[in-house]
Amino acid sequence: MGLSLAEGGHLTHGGKMNLSGKIFNAITYGLNPEETIDYDQVAKLAKQYHPKLIVTGASAYSRHIDWEKFKDIAEKFGAYLMADIAHYAGLIAAGIYPSPVGYADFITSTTHKTLRGPRGGLILAKAEFAKTINSAIFPNLQGGPLMHIIAAKAICFGEALKPEFKVYQQKVLANAEVLANELQNQGLRIVSNGTQSHLMLVDLRAKEITGKDAETALGQANITVNKNAIPNDPQKPTITSGIRLGTLLLLPGI
Repeated sequence: MGLSLAEGGHLTHGGKMNLSGKIFNAITYGLNPEETIDYDQVAKLAKQYHPKLIVTGASAYSRHIDWEKFKDIAEKFGAYLMADIAHYAGLIAAGIYPSPVGYADFITSTTHKTLRGPRGGLILAKAEFAKTINSAIFPNLQGGPLMHIIAAKAICFGEALKPEFKVYQQKVLANAEVLANELQNQGLRIVSNGTQSHLMLVDLRAKEITGKDAETALGQANITVNKNAIPNDPQKPTITSGIRLGTLLLLPGI
């Protein structure tokens, strides 16, 4: 069970066109009228379907995720809890976004995005699951290791321990807040009325622009964004009514 792709979830959390939605019977939860995660719905669906795994995390969700609430629901209905923190990992490492450590049975992340490392990933899990996870990755899935990527990950983790990394992430959050406020001042709606992370979902309907058109126009101006569905989007997924923006800086100190 994972957050609906149409409401900010990730394709791999049970999307019907993804392997996760083809192999497993994937149930999706959504957002409440305030456009934040509907924890009451999560509990109701967990009671009804008793999923083996509840997936948290998102691809286009700007607010804090209450990992403890998810843990309580998972424990109550006998599910494992997995937190996908790919988008928030750098903020979590800096201590400025809630951490799922201590709540989730499994934590997955990319090492690029906010963690500012090489393209790759990581899995954190309780010791009791180590053998199962290791065996599933190799020989089932993974090929030969890339030693330069492993070395780059070590550098990435080392940088994340430094005080200047926290300063960098604080600037990322500050920039996101300023960007969201200014877009609202210019007549655009931000989904959930703001952000508590590095990203935001912008509703373009007030300007009568589709996400696809905005993506193309901004691309021509050398600004790379992606079109993104907004909750209850009237447009098709290939068109969308929104775009997702982020405020990661290219270099520390900028």
